[in-house]
Amino acid sequence: MLRNKLLIAIPLSFILCVGCSGNKDLFAPVEAPEIDDVIDVDSVWSDSIGGSGKFFSTLTPAVSGKMIYAAGRNGDVYGIKSENGSKVWNTDLSDEEENDDKRSARLSGGVSVSGSKLAVGSENGYIYVLNTADGKIAWKKYIGSEITSIPTFSDSGQSLFVLDSLGRISAFDTMTGERRWMSGSSSGALRLRKQSSPVSLGDSYLLVGQSDGKVSVIDQLNGNILTEFTVGRKQGSNDLERVSDVAATPLVLGSDMYTTAYNNGFVEFSLKDKVMKSQLAYQSSRNIAYDTNFFVITGDNGHVYCISRGDYVEQWENSRLSYRNVSAPAIYGNYVVVGDMEGYVYFLRLSDGSIEAMLDTDGTAINVAPIVDGSNLLVYTTGGDLECFRYDPIGAASSKAALAKAEFDTAGVGVSFSATDSGSYSMGMTSEQLQQRRAEANRIVSMIEAHERQVAAQKREYERRKAEYERQKAEYEKRVKEAEAERRQQVSGFGLMPGVKSDSSAE
Repeated sequence: MLRNKLLIAIPLSFILCVGCSGNKDLFAPVEAPEIDDVIDVDSVWSDSIGGSGKFFSTLTPAVSGKMIYAAGRNGDVYGIKSENGSKVWNTDLSDEEENDDKRSARLSGGVSVSGSKLAVGSENGYIYVLNTADGKIAWKKYIGSEITSIPTFSDSGQSLFVLDSLGRISAFDTMTGERRWMSGSSSGALRLRKQSSPVSLGDSYLLVGQSDGKVSVIDQLNGNILTEFTVGRKQGSNDLERVSDVAATPLVLGSDMYTTAYNNGFVEFSLKDKVMKSQLAYQSSRNIAYDTNFFVITGDNGHVYCISRGDYVEQWENSRLSYRNVSAPAIYGNYVVVGDMEGYVYFLRLSDGSIEAMLDTDGTAINVAPIVDGSNLLVYTTGGDLECFRYDPIGAASSKAALAKAEFDTAGVGVSFSATDSGSYSMGMTSEQLQQRRAEANRIVSMIEAHERQVAAQKREYERRKAEYERQKAEYEKRVKEAEAERRQQVSGFGLMPGVKSDSSAE
């Protein structure tokens, strides 16, 4: 039942058929588990930014520097200080004339940030580009169809790519709003409402997950499809069973691409050699989380899986949240964090998958993955609450986030594609330079971790000395009391001269 919420449209006869089925509770969610918290997670700040209500949406806040940019379905877009949650500016896109005869601005695709610009799309078919400094609209364009995925900037920020609900991609000049090209064609096949966001490789290539189970490699210059990788294959006896969308945004690390497909599995492709390197049976329409050692996947069944990056061996599976519409995961320090349909946030230990904390928000669904912002963790609910949590006692979260970003920034290194119009593609970085960059990132993280260990050791030594001091102080005070008591006992049996008082006599 919960799976069907992701679909754009299902024939009424099919819905009625499912309603009559004897398996109508097959996908019923389990009750929320009862958790005794092992860790104390701090709530740093919380504010409301509009949310999406009961409408399915993957509106996701974006972090850039010390600012968070977020939007609500009704049209409010905010620039927010990450340190305390205070709002710097607010723009209401529902005031735009094209939204006058609509229920609202119906924002649903975004938010994406690059330099001085941010982008957000709407179900009304508009793409808006705003200035990050003050929230003023730089330009807007009508696409012609709903925008439900996050728009993507090229690495330089000079181009903006927008995927619409019909599977078409439009390329715009970021500064002027001029449309450079449109690629792709509409399809009448049943598809998920959730869509993959385009992935930019440098300023030359674009990876796009498609509803036909493929990932297309597109030339950023002209929109030509250069090659395609098949992730999911349509199979089954009806349209629903044949849905095989690549709805998860492809993850590119180095020269390898990782992604999943609905009703299919988790795959790794070598973009360099144009071959599939591995395939595992983890069905998911949600984005993949990663760190140096692991991949974490939320299955469409609500199970959370941890897989070793080295050999693809499953480390653990947590099935306690079955069919609770669990969000995509985030790796936050030594924990995996996910949200569910009732607004609960779960902290799963990365080493074994056990749930060590369960936080409550506003009681509405959490559709998007939590966002790691240094030592902070941002959670956005469909009810509109943006909450900032923190649990980073030894700095593991910020250290891992820095290392993950360093690896992510080298996406596509060593990859090249050739086509008649585009020639060959190069990221401008050799494999030796990539190794040097990774080594430098590892060195920095190692220094941070070494410093944290030193601080922790100093703290332990301080606590030990403090405890020893308290012990010695207590021992000294005990001896003083014993000496005083012995002295009073000694003098109490002797006669004293007039005018002299014993310590034990009354004043």
